[in-house]
Amino acid sequence: MLLFTYELRGWMRLVGVQLALMVVMILGSPPGHAESTDANYNGHYELIDAKADRTFSLEVKQKNSRAEVSFSAAMADGTGAAPDGSGKGRVEDGVLSFKFKDSFNNEGTCTLESTNGVYHLSMTVLKVVDPSPFHFYGSVLLKKTSSQPQSQ
Repeated sequence: MLLFTYELRGWMRLVGVQLALMVVMILGSPPGHAESTDANYNGHYELIDAKADRTFSLEVKQKNSRAEVSFSAAMADGTGAAPDGSGKGRVEDGVLSFKFKDSFNNEGTCTLESTNGVYHLSMTVLKVVDPSPFHFYGSVLLKKTSSQPQSQ
């Protein structure tokens, strides 16, 4: 009886795998591995809620799925930290992900996503050398002001 149970389980697994493969062949790729249409993030971005006390701009130079990114931030009155940073990344499943290093030698990761014309930049610092520019980082809402990067 025990041998029969193991054979039945093995047969059921085989049927389950074959059934799953048939569904994938009929419906396409399984979720999570779906073919993506990569977004075009090439351009210049500014704060969406242009705060009078600070500026933040982001430049993206994208070629196919690879991107070079740079950013600059400052207080409007010229006080405090004014970080610049850059990094490289790629667009996958419509999201630009990249690593950055800022002018204070902090390092981290970012994602840039578009939802209805609003761009959400999420910045996470992973290596802290100088925390003084951190008030510019975190979750930032941006608008695309040009489809071409500007010279910095």
